[in-house]
Amino acid sequence: MAFIICIAALIIMMFVFTKMLLSFSNNSSAAVESVDATVVEKKQGIYTHMQSEAHVPWFRVVFEMTDGSLMEFQMQQGDFRELEKGD
Repeated sequence: MAFIICIAALIIMMFVFTKMLLSFSNNSSAAVESVDATVVEKKQGIYTHMQSEAHVPWFRVVFEMTDGSLMEFQMQQGDFRELEKGD
């Protein structure tokens, strides 16, 4: 029984790794687009993982594009701190 569980876990890990690798590959090959935008909102909080009860901070910034549309991006803490509302 333990052998079957190990095989199942290995298959799941391989699936997750393959999915992450494909996602990374798609993101790396995507075209980079530069547009003018303004920071309109900064959001931060703490995500608490249910099983491990680990506290992980998150940082998001909302930009307003020149056409009036809004886009929200998750950022690293250092990049988040460098931006100010109105930048």
